[in-house]
Amino acid sequence: MISKPDEQIILLGGGVAGLATGLELARRGRQVTVIEKGPVAGGLAQTFQYETPAGVFRFDIGGHRFHSHKPEIIGWVQDLMGADLLYVPRISRIYLSDDGKAGGKFVDYPLQFPGALSIFSPGQAVKILSSYAAATVRNRLDGSGPDVSFEDWVVRRFGRALYEVYFEPYTEKVWGISCQDLSADWAAQRISLPSLSEAVKRAISPGAAPPATIISHFWYPRLGFGMIPNRMKREIERLGGRVLLGTGATGVTPLESGGFAVTINDGRGSQILDADRVISSIPMNFLLACLPTESGSRQVAEDFKLRYRDIILIYLAIKTRQVSNDSWTYFPGRSLLVGRTHEPKNWSPLMAPDGYTSLAAEVFTSQGEPTWEQADEVLVQRAVDDLTGIGFMTAGSLHQGWVKRVRFAYPVYDIGYADKVKTVRQFLAQWPNLHLVGRTGSFRYMNSDGVIEDALRMADYLTGVRGEYVDVSQGYKVD
Repeated sequence: MISKPDEQIILLGGGVAGLATGLELARRGRQVTVIEKGPVAGGLAQTFQYETPAGVFRFDIGGHRFHSHKPEIIGWVQDLMGADLLYVPRISRIYLSDDGKAGGKFVDYPLQFPGALSIFSPGQAVKILSSYAAATVRNRLDGSGPDVSFEDWVVRRFGRALYEVYFEPYTEKVWGISCQDLSADWAAQRISLPSLSEAVKRAISPGAAPPATIISHFWYPRLGFGMIPNRMKREIERLGGRVLLGTGATGVTPLESGGFAVTINDGRGSQILDADRVISSIPMNFLLACLPTESGSRQVAEDFKLRYRDIILIYLAIKTRQVSNDSWTYFPGRSLLVGRTHEPKNWSPLMAPDGYTSLAAEVFTSQGEPTWEQADEVLVQRAVDDLTGIGFMTAGSLHQGWVKRVRFAYPVYDIGYADKVKTVRQFLAQWPNLHLVGRTGSFRYMNSDGVIEDALRMADYLTGVRGEYVDVSQGYKVD
């Protein structure tokens, strides 16, 4: 057993990772304190509420849904949420056109053939299929070569034609860097090969069954995803733990005992908490900044700087009952501001008042880029103009709009990131009682199911259920 039953454990970050780890450890008798600098629990999994004369509109940060192929993880969330968890159909489409503007078509996402080819001329459609077929043959004959970049990985498996019309524009829009600079790891984790190959088979044999890897439903709390972290917080406190909101960690000082002195600040002043163990789900650069300068942490942070992608959320309250049936809608066109939308009322009827609906529109950008600096009203108008221009929204239907800027939304898998993460982990390993967990803390992309599983595996390891920590992120595949 790594963790003693009477240990004081401090968890940095009150998002899903920190709260799930804290809750599971509290259930196993540990004394836990979760430190969250934001005013509410949840981190990137918060739900925001806006009051208008028409009623209450609720929005998440992006579209958080819960799904897992593992009954243990589903059962854990179901036990936590009970009847508040809804079972929602997954319906996603992507808007494809030659230039990303009007005149395109909405087709099923993940791409389904032959529908995905219907927007292109017969010549272009043949080029895409023949390019894919040639790539498939080449990959089977010589698939042992290294894939360094995202472009390498996709072109090898799907052909250059499909890469140029689909994978390249959307991926570069999301990350703001060339696909040649994005690691092949991102493609391997995000793109399911069976979904495309089976889709081609269905184009030839229309009666074929859909790929098993494409999920048809997911779970979602009736008042927004933020219900999950709020329920975790409540349970931690019921078990005697603490969740300190509006409180940031400013120092993590290792002690000779193997524990730590953690300096926190709640805006009114600083205090020092003693911890036998620290578990971090905050960005690695924040954690390094908390460690003593004399440890070399600042130099590590500078030499092996890890990048995160920020995001802008444009929330649109709309005077209509429904925009579409979609769970998500993707907009890869470079000329369109918005990269993805979801309609919260399609996930739960309580997310918007009767007679209204809403859209959460995601803009992939980062602090310092021109789009990030634009005024809120400009961003709202741009989003509405784009979405009405392609016929997705009805002109004049906007009721009200809001904008939220979110830092450190996604870890960036640029080429060389894995070596940087390895170096930072090796540096942190000098403190055996300091652990990393979750998407942001471990710099590995996972959806909520992977984050929760990661938290449970960490608790298993620390309390002796497992002999070693199983890093869920290493084998995690996004559905």
